[in-house]
Amino acid sequence: MELKEKLELLNEKSSIAEVQQYIKDMKKARKFDGVTIEREMMLFIEEIGELAKAIRKNTNGSLDINKQYDVNVEEELADCFIYLLSIANMNHVDVFKAFKEKEEKNCKRIWK
Repeated sequence: MELKEKLELLNEKSSIAEVQQYIKDMKKARKFDGVTIEREMMLFIEEIGELAKAIRKNTNGSLDINKQYDVNVEEELADCFIYLLSIANMNHVDVFKAFKEKEEKNCKRIWK
């Protein structure tokens, strides 16, 4: 099955595991599966910076008014999500399971 067909199978009811599998397939199809974890982490941090800039732009933060900034919060969030799931895959982490386990611990904490 081609990558585009796999993408079309995903929808708002898809599980995190299904999206993680798509990310794994996408990286292989685009020949990004040989990227090191260190490089993947640097790319993730770069995307977080782009997200920060997009949010700053959308909240009237100070930016150079003479420069054209092509930023979109939705796209930058999507990029961050893709890299997050990719890093999880590279570390053999089931994101949903990790989320549930972490929130179970958080529910036992006392928050002020």
